Amino acid sequence: MMNIKTKTLMRENNELDKKLNEENNLIMTDMVCYFRVANISEYDQEIIRHDLLQMFLSSQDRGDDIKKTIGNDYKAFCDEVISALPPKTYRQKTLDFIDMIFLCFSVLGAINIIISKEMIELTRSAITNQTPNYSLSVTIDRVLMFIIIITASVLIVHFIGRHSLDAQKPKNKSKLKNTLIIASVCAGSITLVLALMKFAGQTLFTVNVFAAGLFVLFIYIAHILL
Repeated sequence: MMNIKTKTLMRENNELDKKLNEENNLIMTDMVCYFRVANISEYDQEIIRHDLLQMFLSSQDRGDDIKKTIGNDYKAFCDEVISALPPKTYRQKTLDFIDMIFLCFSVLGAINIIISKEMIELTRSAITNQTPNYSLSVTIDRVLMFIIIITASVLIVHFIGRHSLDAQKPKNKSKLKNTLIIASVCAGSITLVLALMKFAGQTLFTVNVFAAGLFVLFIYIAHILL
């Protein structure tokens, strides 16, 4: 959820961000990724980003390395900043979750409607002047795929964000950790593929394709309003 103050501050920060040199921009990007998945509000994230940009640009104008200002351990610095801010309220967490679901659902819904075999048949019928069929089948495997893609997207974003500053740390135990992650992903992928194969083509219900499109549009508008 993003209010007007947050959007205004974000636009200001985007303009300041363009003034960073390549090295500072890379560091700043990693730090912002880390803050994006922290348990703080979007407004606080932009406040931090604004303060950091001022620090980076001042250091850059002096010709100094940013490490002289914030130290060598960027992750420790970010954790210290986060700990000084209030965590998200239950209401903020709930609205952020709903907003994310609305965005993912609207995007995936639009894509699925456009590439569905029913839409292809409908287009073909319109071209050949045949009687159109406006029904859109919602199958179990399609619903499962929605859940899988949304869940995977959230996990990937959080994983990247939480580990965006790990390059500053010694890579002890990284091989074992990466092996466990890869093994878990492979096992999960195999399980999901088997589940999709089992339920492939099983229809839950049918809906008018235009009604489905309007519903997806409504969900996207709700995301914008949030």
